[in-house]
Amino acid sequence: MKKKSGFLHPMNKVEAIVGWVYVFVHMFAMVFILSALNNHVFPAMGFQLGSTWLNLLYYAVGFFFLLGFLFHFLRESFSDMCANISNTVIAVLVGFVAYIFLSGLVNFLLSFFLTDLVNPNSAAVNHITKLNPNKMLVIGVLLAPVVEETLFRGVVFGTLRRKNAFLAYAVSTVFFAFYHLWQDLILNFSPSMLLYLLQYLPAGLVLGWCYDHGKSIWAPVFLHMIINYVSITVTIG
Repeated sequence: MKKKSGFLHPMNKVEAIVGWVYVFVHMFAMVFILSALNNHVFPAMGFQLGSTWLNLLYYAVGFFFLLGFLFHFLRESFSDMCANISNTVIAVLVGFVAYIFLSGLVNFLLSFFLTDLVNPNSAAVNHITKLNPNKMLVIGVLLAPVVEETLFRGVVFGTLRRKNAFLAYAVSTVFFAFYHLWQDLILNFSPSMLLYLLQYLPAGLVLGWCYDHGKSIWAPVFLHMIINYVSITVTIG
């Protein structure tokens, strides 16, 4: 396995192509596919899914797709983690502290421009978390970190990192932010919605850094799990 600018990257060209295709499928197509199924197909079968079950299905499809098509990448990256466990632990710990600091700083700055710091996506997640905490723990702590880190860090950041570090951080971070709010940007566009995008920049940057320095995709996966677990437990109270 070759070392590229301090970055271990076992993903081959076929996996990268499959990964890039699924990035856009996951971000856009799956939303419309599941919406169509839930509005037209499932009712004909005698049931309709609520938002929590739709989210669970959404991430479950992504999870099993990645296991089926990018299993080699995930397995090799797990070996990288085992061979560089100290890098993983340090990257996760430093990343978590950096995320808390940067998120606090961004929200402090945004407080001068926004009357409500809870963006629409966070508000929706908090709502369904309070209604279905156990399912949201499965989604937020187990499924979403694996799916999102494999796509946004493993595919987007990883493939671009071999060419240009700045491009890798910039594109993966913007993609990650847009991924969380693109539906609200289209349906309820406002200047404040653009500001809400800034709330996702700390996570995107820190998770990219964690992958870059943790030597394995599992480093940002574990960091993402911790961030989501803390967020969910705070929401549950």
